[in-house]
Amino acid sequence: MLSFELNDKSLLNDWKTLSQEIDEDIAQADGFISRDSGIDENARVYCLVKWQSETHQQNFRQQLEARKSWPKNMERFGAIANVSTMTSHNLEIF
Repeated sequence: MLSFELNDKSLLNDWKTLSQEIDEDIAQADGFISRDSGIDENARVYCLVKWQSETHQQNFRQQLEARKSWPKNMERFGAIANVSTMTSHNLEIF
C-alpha cells in the first residue's frame, strides 16, 4: 500500500487522470491482480496494488525504471504528489 498527500487539493483531477493511465499500464503486467485508489478528507491518496507475489511486483518496478519515459513520468507524478509525505507498506494478504 502506498499513500501520499497531493501537493494541492486542486490537483485531484490531475491525479485521477494519471491514476487511470497507471491502471491501464499495470493491467498488462505479469502477476498483477488489482489496483484500487482512493482519497481521504485530508487529500491523502491511498493506493492498494495486489500482486501474485513480491517478485512480480519487483520485476514490474524494474521494468518501469528501465523505461526511457521513467524520469518524465516521475516528474509528472512529483508535480501532483507531495513525495515527502509518501509512505509505502508491503502487506501479505491472507
